[in-house]
Amino acid sequence: MQRNLIIIYLLIFLSVIILLKMFGVIWIANNELLGYALIVYGLSLFYSSFIHGKKIFLFIGSILFLIGLLLFVTENFEFENTGLLVLPSSIFILSISSFMVYLSDTKQKLMGYLSAILLAAGIGVTALISTQGIPGFFGNVVAVAGKYWTIIVILIIVIILVSKESKEKNE
Repeated sequence: MQRNLIIIYLLIFLSVIILLKMFGVIWIANNELLGYALIVYGLSLFYSSFIHGKKIFLFIGSILFLIGLLLFVTENFEFENTGLLVLPSSIFILSISSFMVYLSDTKQKLMGYLSAILLAAGIGVTALISTQGIPGFFGNVVAVAGKYWTIIVILIIVIILVSKESKEKNE
């Protein structure tokens, strides 16, 4: 029943957006519309699966959400060659989705290891296909980390707190 309710809300959301587009109130590209749909459905599926402990749907919901986010980003920002984004984005999406499954049950160490391996592979692939080469890529990473270090620290703190809370919950 819960999934049916999510689909009904998603259809209502899409219908309103399409009507607003048809009447010229908003302008939205089809890829962006699909991105919004995947974000809403993926987030809803992720949240309901996280609550009910359904790991496969949590994984799928995370993937759908991140694909929607990717569609939104590629539609709203200019990229020279979006085809180059497919492989690294796929690896990062699988890495983050695996990490979400690990966070939902930290006893599943395999998902944590898989997430770390995929994250390293994603960074490696991104560095290799970077137009600035590997040194330029890592120089940009350091520059971004220097600018957004507070967000990185907050993310690490949240991961530690969630990990600690789930360990206490499991004991």
